[in-house]
Amino acid sequence: MINSKRTGGPKTAAGKMASAHNAIKTGAYSSLIILPGESEEDFRELEEQFVRDFSPEDVVASTMVHTLTVLTWKKLRAQKIEHAGLVRALTAKFDSSDYYKMSFPAAISEAVFGLTLVDSMSQVEEGEWKLAFGLCNQYIETIPTAQELKALKQSSPLLFDYLEAEAVRNNRQDSALWPTMSIKTSDGKVHPFIKFYCEDFLNEYKDVVSVIEHIVRLRQIIKEIKEARLLKFMQQNSIQRVHDDLDRAFYRTLSELRKHQHWRQERNTVDVSSED
Repeated sequence: MINSKRTGGPKTAAGKMASAHNAIKTGAYSSLIILPGESEEDFRELEEQFVRDFSPEDVVASTMVHTLTVLTWKKLRAQKIEHAGLVRALTAKFDSSDYYKMSFPAAISEAVFGLTLVDSMSQVEEGEWKLAFGLCNQYIETIPTAQELKALKQSSPLLFDYLEAEAVRNNRQDSALWPTMSIKTSDGKVHPFIKFYCEDFLNEYKDVVSVIEHIVRLRQIIKEIKEARLLKFMQQNSIQRVHDDLDRAFYRTLSELRKHQHWRQERNTVDVSSED
C-alpha cells in the first residue's frame, strides 16, 4: 500500500532549525525579498528596469514581472555570497594542516612562514630579494668599489638601506668610505664593514633566503592548496544547485509572461479580414 502522506522534511525542532539555517545561508529560498543589510532602493531600481522592459498591462503580467525581479535579486545575492566565500577560502591563513598535505623540505614553522610570505610576495619583490642576496654573496667574496656602492642605491635599495643604517649607527654615512671601513667586534676581531654587514644581512633574513631558494616549489604548493580549498568549497556549498534552481524558475516565469502577453495581444486583435 502506498502511503499518500508526505514523509519528507525534518521532523524534530533541531532538524527544522538546521533546515531554516541552510535556507537563509544563501537567501535563495527565503520568503524575505530584501534581507538585512541589503538595499531596498537597489531592489526597486531593478524592478523598475523590469517594468520598463516588459511593460506589464494587467495584474497577472505585473505579478510575473515582480517574480522575475525577485529571482534576479536572489541570483545576484547568491553570486555575492559565492564570491565572498571564495575570497575567504582562498585568502585564509596557511597553517600546519596545509603543510602536512604537501611535500616541502623544511621545518613546519619555516614552511608555514614561507607559504605566507610567498603568497603576499610580488614578482618585483622576489626579484629585489634575489638581487640583494646575490650582491651580498658577491660582496663577501670581493669588497665593492665606492662607485659600485653608489650605484647600489639605485640597483638594490633593499641592501643599500640596510648598509646605510649600519653605517649611520657607526657614524659613517658616506658610502664612499664603506669599502675601507672596518668593524671591531666584542671579541676584539676586526672585520671589513661591507663583508661583516653583508653576512649579517644574510643571517638576519635567513628564513627569506630559504624561501627564495625554494620559491618555485612554494608557489606550486600554494597553487595546489588553493585548488584544494576551491574544490572543498564547491563540494560543501550547493551554490551551483542554487544557481540552477533560480535559472529554471526565471526562464519558466519568463516563458509564462511571454505566453500571457501573446495571449493578451491576440485577444485585443480585431480580425477584419472577412469584412467587405
